Amino acid sequence: MAMMDQTPVIDVSPWPDGRGFAGASTWWEYVMGKEEKQRLDNLMGIALLDEDVCDRLVNQRDSSLLAAFGLSKETQNWLRNIEASSLVELAQAIVSQTQSEAYLGA
Repeated sequence: MAMMDQTPVIDVSPWPDGRGFAGASTWWEYVMGKEEKQRLDNLMGIALLDEDVCDRLVNQRDSSLLAAFGLSKETQNWLRNIEASSLVELAQAIVSQTQSEAYLGA
């Protein structure tokens, strides 16, 4: 008799009803309970896993996507003004900016 995989699948899609998997509310409660930097990290992680999210983030700079992760207007504007043509370039710019701010604040 074959063993069935019982690994839970959590829906992390930033759409009103996700993609139909269970656990969406648990995921979003977790995300929204985090500091903004952690929510941005979660967005970047989802963009690594989902080509549509990556396109909406890198190419479209989709305000509904940014808002779904609870990013402030200031952060949304900052992200829209970063010159990047790939997720890697966007991530490098984000890390560079946040590191320089941390250095200046020290």
